[in-house]
Amino acid sequence: MSLKLEVCDDNDMHRTFTILSSAFGHEHPYIDAVFPSHATVAGREIGGERLRAIKHSDPNTTFLKITDTDTGEMIAQAKWNIYDGEVPEAVELDGDFWAGEEEKEYARYLFREYLVPRRAAIEDSGGHLVSLDILTVDPKHQRRGAGRMLVEWGTAIADKMGVAAVVEASKYGMPLYQSAGFEFVHHHVIDLPDKWAGRDKQTFTWMVRPKKTVD
Repeated sequence: MSLKLEVCDDNDMHRTFTILSSAFGHEHPYIDAVFPSHATVAGREIGGERLRAIKHSDPNTTFLKITDTDTGEMIAQAKWNIYDGEVPEAVELDGDFWAGEEEKEYARYLFREYLVPRRAAIEDSGGHLVSLDILTVDPKHQRRGAGRMLVEWGTAIADKMGVAAVVEASKYGMPLYQSAGFEFVHHHVIDLPDKWAGRDKQTFTWMVRPKKTVD
């Protein structure tokens, strides 16, 4: 079976979100909070529309897909952010997707805190950075090389630009990212205020792939 990498179009966004939801499940408090009810039919429909809106509003974002050419099925997706000399304004999470104000407040808190290392890297680089925002493979199609194809697309751009690449890695993604040249920096834990002390904490490993020396 052969795999093909392409840039997503608008019609791919629902499938993109379905893969994201299926791959993350309910192991990541950040995903559960930012995309409420993401495992439901209605939640995935809304999630796809939200990704479509990001695709149109963020000029630094590129959504990618991997398709199995034998079946025509989209089996993996990634969202790369490419910053070429401009530090964008910080984005605040907003909308009417949550059941109440407390859930929205909690989602906004996680969203803001999750992006602290990335935001610092963008600013420290003067807006010269490549960031792997999200990469997921349909659980039914893992270990076929789709994830590596999506990673190598972004690292090739980073090398061409002569900049570093960064990623918030889950424990499942770390081996792939390490094999692509990303290095461990620190284990990041989002501490919660006392009022949410009973909720699970979101963690990830902050990894950086140093820029390549340009001869």
